[in-house]
Amino acid sequence: METVDPRFTVEQNKPDTQTNQEQHPSLQYMNSLIQESLQIYELENQRINTLDELTNSLKIITKFLGFSIELSQNLLHLDSETKIRLLPNLNLIIVKSNSKTEEKSIDSFPTDVIINVLDYIVPKIVELVRLEKLQLLNSINFLRAANDDLKKIDNIGQLELNSTPVI
Repeated sequence: METVDPRFTVEQNKPDTQTNQEQHPSLQYMNSLIQESLQIYELENQRINTLDELTNSLKIITKFLGFSIELSQNLLHLDSETKIRLLPNLNLIIVKSNSKTEEKSIDSFPTDVIINVLDYIVPKIVELVRLEKLQLLNSINFLRAANDDLKKIDNIGQLELNSTPVI
């Protein structure tokens, strides 16, 4: 019978993964890389979903209000001759110095640009809403006052009818 040298048995030559990981720190880094990359992937998905929800909600408000807002060209890193207007549907009209015009959706820009635009427009929208609300309140107050005055005239007419002798 032939004797087998124990150094050459299949069981003896199987790589031990735990020992291998301890021996190769690059495998630990690879595992960390995979975990960190998966977390970034998940965070990116959350960012996109949150941004979509935010722009959709804001779009409902701006469409209802019908406001358009002039933007600073610095927000989009464009030259000083460029004119930018945000429409109620949250599209941007960009008129370049050569009069060429393009329309882009706000969500077509990078996140940092969208955040800068939102930081710029939200206070302006709040200001416009407050002015609109004040105008509506003044209009309602005028209509109520006019209605009260007309009721006085109606009451005077009723008094005259009641005091007129019947023949």
